[in-house]
Amino acid sequence: MAKKIAVNLLLTSPKSVTGSFVYIKNILEAIFAIDRENQYILIGSFVCLNFFKKKYSGLQNVSYQAVDIRKDLIFNSLRAMSKLAAKFRHDFSAKEKIIKYEVQKVIDDEGIEIFFCPSSAIFPIGLKSIKIVTTVLDLQHEYLPKNFSSNYLKRRENDCRNVVDYSDKIIAISNYTKQSLVEKYNANLDKIETIYLAPQASQKMMPSRLSLNLPDEYIFYPAAIWPHKNHKVIIEAVALLKSKFPNLHLVFSGSIKNGKLKEELDALTISCNLKDRVHFLGFVSDEYMPLIYERAKLFVYPSSFEGFGIPLVEAFNYGVPVIAAENTSIGEVVGTAGILVETGNVGAFADAIEKVLSDPDLGQDLIRRGYERAKDFSWTKAANKTLELFNSL
Repeated sequence: MAKKIAVNLLLTSPKSVTGSFVYIKNILEAIFAIDRENQYILIGSFVCLNFFKKKYSGLQNVSYQAVDIRKDLIFNSLRAMSKLAAKFRHDFSAKEKIIKYEVQKVIDDEGIEIFFCPSSAIFPIGLKSIKIVTTVLDLQHEYLPKNFSSNYLKRRENDCRNVVDYSDKIIAISNYTKQSLVEKYNANLDKIETIYLAPQASQKMMPSRLSLNLPDEYIFYPAAIWPHKNHKVIIEAVALLKSKFPNLHLVFSGSIKNGKLKEELDALTISCNLKDRVHFLGFVSDEYMPLIYERAKLFVYPSSFEGFGIPLVEAFNYGVPVIAAENTSIGEVVGTAGILVETGNVGAFADAIEKVLSDPDLGQDLIRRGYERAKDFSWTKAANKTLELFNSL
C-alpha cells in the first residue's frame, strides 16, 4: 500500500555541498528512479526546493512544501515577524516552535505517515501522529570534540540524543556508525539499519587535462581542509620519497574549511622542498572529478575519522590503487581491496606508497580488487533498502 512520505530538507542547502547534501541528493535520485508508488512531499526553503524541482519537476509522485520566511512575508506576516524576532534574539527554541507548527500542519493536511530526516537530526522536535526515520552520517563529535565549538558540540550531542529517543527507525551509513550509536547513546540495536552509501555517478562532461593543469604523475587525496583529514601525513610521506620519485606530485581537492591549517600546510610544503609538487585545487565540481581520479597513480586516504568514506569507493570505481588509514569505518569500506596502514604513521604511508609505485603487479592487483569491491556499493541498493525500511513502518 502506497505511503505518504515527507522528506525533511530544512537543515540542508545546495549552497553548502556538505556530505549530508551529497547523501540527500543521491539517495533521493535513486529512490525516485525506482519508486512510483509512494508519494513524496519535500519540505524546505525556497532555495532548496528550487534545486530539487529542477531535477524532478516531471515526477507525479513528488510535491513540494515551502517553509520559508519569504513565503510568510506574503501569506502570514505575523509568523514572519515572529521568526525575525527569534532570529534577532538567537532564540533557536522559539524558531523551532514556530516551524513545528508549520510542519505539523503540512503533516495533518497531507495525511503524511513518515517523516524522513536525512541530515543526522530531527527538526523540528515534537511532531505528532508521524513515524520518523533518521539517517545518521557520523558521530565525529564524540571522538574528535576539539573539531567543534562548545555550542555546536552541545547541539550535535542533543541532536543525536533526540534521534535515538524519537526515531522509529535509524539509518546508519556504516556498521561503525551503528555501533557508535549503541555505545555512545545506548540506542536500540533493533531499530538501526546499516545502509551503505555509494560513489557519485560519473559525469558525461570530461574537461581537457589542460584546464586543470594536472601534473603527469601524482597521488590524489580529495578532502576538505580539516585537522582530522591529516593532509600533513601525506605531505611528509611524499617528502620522504622525493628523491626516489622525483616526478611524483600530490594533488589535493576540497574546500578550505580551516584557513589557519591551510597556511600551516603551505608552510610545510615549503619546508619539505615540495612547493612545486603539492597542488591544492580547492573545491572541484563533479564533472572534473573523473578526470582527476583516472589520471592518478595512487589514491591515499589518511583521514582519522569517517562515517563512511565515499571517495574510497570512487577510487575503486575509477581503477586507482588505494592506500588508507585503518580506523573508524575506513577498514569496513576498504576490506581487502586496498592497503590499510596505521593512522598518522608517516613512515608506514611512505612505505606503502613506495611499494605500490615500485611494483606494477601489486598496483594491478589492487585495481582488480577495487573494481570487485566497488560492486558492493550502489545508490540503487541503498534506495531499495531505504524503501524496505519505509515499507516496514
